Amino acid sequence: AVWRIVLAIGALCVAQIAVLSFIAVFLHDVAGVGLAATSAAMVVYQVGAAVLRVWGGAWTDRRANRPSFLRRCCLVTTALFGTLAVLTTDAHVAETAWPLLLTLVAGGMAASCWHGVAFTELAVRAGTAHVGTALGMGNTLAFASYFLTPLIVPVALSAGGWPAAWGLVAACALSAWPMFPRR
Repeated sequence: AVWRIVLAIGALCVAQIAVLSFIAVFLHDVAGVGLAATSAAMVVYQVGAAVLRVWGGAWTDRRANRPSFLRRCCLVTTALFGTLAVLTTDAHVAETAWPLLLTLVAGGMAASCWHGVAFTELAVRAGTAHVGTALGMGNTLAFASYFLTPLIVPVALSAGGWPAAWGLVAACALSAWPMFPRR
């Protein structure tokens, strides 16, 4: 169970890092969004993600439903990045700038809201005798994703453009879903 959660953390971090690394490039170059709107989108994404991380932790503490919350985060993140993949297949993608911006911001928030909950579940599953090792493993996979995502997304871009890049991100989020425990 610990290894599965660690792997899920690594897979789900891909979406968060893809947004952090490419939101400005994507909104400016693809959606044709100006500097002010791009900056505002980045602020809304970061503030929204921070609020949702605290809310998600409090909500799962009250309901004792960390596993289902984590699995739902995977599905929501998959759906939003899958939507981005579909939206970017249109030749007139700049005409859908606002739907792209809103979907990307929502996807970034969904891809970032689960961290505290996942690491808490990891610690609980590992138990007090192994919590340090488990958290170290989780952080190692998270940081591996932080390193690899900015290297892999450009490869997907070269191979198939933004539909391929956002499709890859959606696939990574979906791959985390079965790895998080059901209960």
